[in-house]
Amino acid sequence: MTLVTLEDAKLALHVTDPARDAEVALYLEQASAAIFQYIGTQADPTWDETTAPPVVQAATLKLLAHFWKHRGDDAADDHDEKIWEGLSRLLMRTRDPALA
Repeated sequence: MTLVTLEDAKLALHVTDPARDAEVALYLEQASAAIFQYIGTQADPTWDETTAPPVVQAATLKLLAHFWKHRGDDAADDHDEKIWEGLSRLLMRTRDPALA
């Protein structure tokens, strides 16, 4: 299950070649799963590409773009930290409060 459509994902990535659909779909599934996991029990298990809140869809597209750009072939490892800081701010109201 994904949180945005393949068409929206391709639009966000500026991908027009249908030959890349499977690759985009793979990253989209991974990004959607990561967002579901990050939100935790506050995520509605029935969310899909038509029912997920806009902020959740926006976060999914941001993480998708991150996965697309940083495929593990670059030396900088601070990319993951920065994306999760941004996603945390974006999703703070949808996530379970963390216990200290």
